[in-house]
Amino acid sequence: MKRLVLLCVAVLTLWTARAEVPGFTWTVGTDLVSTYLWRGLNLGGLSAQPDVMIGFGGLELEAWANLGVQNYDFKNFKTNNAFIPELDLTLGYHIFGLKVGATHYHYFDGSKYFDLKNYDYNAYRADDYSTDQLEVFLTYDLGEVLENIPLKFGWYTFVAGDDKYFVDADGNYVSSDDMQSVIDDSGYSLKRAFSTYIELGYDINLPLGISLTPTIGMTPWRSQYTFYDGKFAVNNVSLKFNWEYEAGDHFCLDLYAMAMLNTYGINKNNVFTSFKDMADQRLNGVIGIGLWFY
Repeated sequence: MKRLVLLCVAVLTLWTARAEVPGFTWTVGTDLVSTYLWRGLNLGGLSAQPDVMIGFGGLELEAWANLGVQNYDFKNFKTNNAFIPELDLTLGYHIFGLKVGATHYHYFDGSKYFDLKNYDYNAYRADDYSTDQLEVFLTYDLGEVLENIPLKFGWYTFVAGDDKYFVDADGNYVSSDDMQSVIDDSGYSLKRAFSTYIELGYDINLPLGISLTPTIGMTPWRSQYTFYDGKFAVNNVSLKFNWEYEAGDHFCLDLYAMAMLNTYGINKNNVFTSFKDMADQRLNGVIGIGLWFY
């Protein structure tokens, strides 16, 4: 009950501040999604994804979380069997459609907040390291400047934290699967990947508050989006259907559905694999509902 009262007080405070302080904005809401999809990856099942954003004069601070019934074990990125909540904090500056900033990713798997130390190979082998990550980004929404051209662009690169792959003494890539069978650990080390994701999207606005958004996303070099096993890849081809209903000036109901195809690893030998393999590895979908106050 006490927490509910405090939440109500916080919302009323934000509402009052928005009305009395020019240039101050805020958004509070949550999505309920059937699947946690992110940049071509399936990161879990049914999830609530609350979000709080406050802004002033173009400066924005946002906190986004994922609370799911199923989520990745981020210390064993290829398994999908552990409930690990996620909290992302983003600080950015937004002006004329351009936004630059940084996001800190934290997973509640025993890692300490803002622990971005450069852990060595021995720490990884002993499973004694932090999974926190820091990403810098640049996005541009042309539709904010030219309403008739709603093209969106984004560039995202991890610059610190848990974003590395194994190399041997000669600097050659060694897959995590191969490392499992290595008995003699001497001569192996870790190399920062600077995992990067580039995305282009286009909003097609239809009547009755409906929009369609085709998106294509790619990773230009070896990265976590291909589990560090590949180089350039188109890892996200998606189409999103969205319907918004605005009630008054401060409330929005958002319903959406999206199909997502990850083309990484598809070749003539596996394109006609079983439907289960295709669904688990490459083809995913999500339906969601969002409630937002602003």
